[in-house]
Amino acid sequence: MESEFIIGLGDIECPQLIRDFRGILGEMDGVDTLKILERKNAIIRDKFYIISSDFSTPYVISHFPPFGSNTGYVGENQVGNSKLTSLLLSKEPEILFHGHSEIQKISKLYKTEVVSVGSFLLGQYVILDINKRVFEFKNIKADKP
Repeated sequence: MESEFIIGLGDIECPQLIRDFRGILGEMDGVDTLKILERKNAIIRDKFYIISSDFSTPYVISHFPPFGSNTGYVGENQVGNSKLTSLLLSKEPEILFHGHSEIQKISKLYKTEVVSVGSFLLGQYVILDINKRVFEFKNIKADKP
């Protein structure tokens, strides 16, 4: 896979082994992951190109899905964060990409397109072309020749 950088949306294993990695933390990430990302200057605290974790750009990243988006599933349980939904309603980003889900799905919540990138453990990820501002669901298992 050719890319300029790889962005992880939390619950990251071994970020020090991934070339050109940037990311945010999830609830399963410990102090060791935080220290690695800080040492590599790889943690996204606000804005990174056209992507932000603080709602300062039209493209936002979050570990958790917003409550009510119907895009966050762990097993058969639907998950979501109501504080994130409030931010989404007030800031109105164009797209919100999130982790913490075992499915790849797109849903509209208010004016925002909510995108679950899926679980990398299941081979799921998203390619975002920042120049064309388009994204595509991918799966490592399906992408193999």
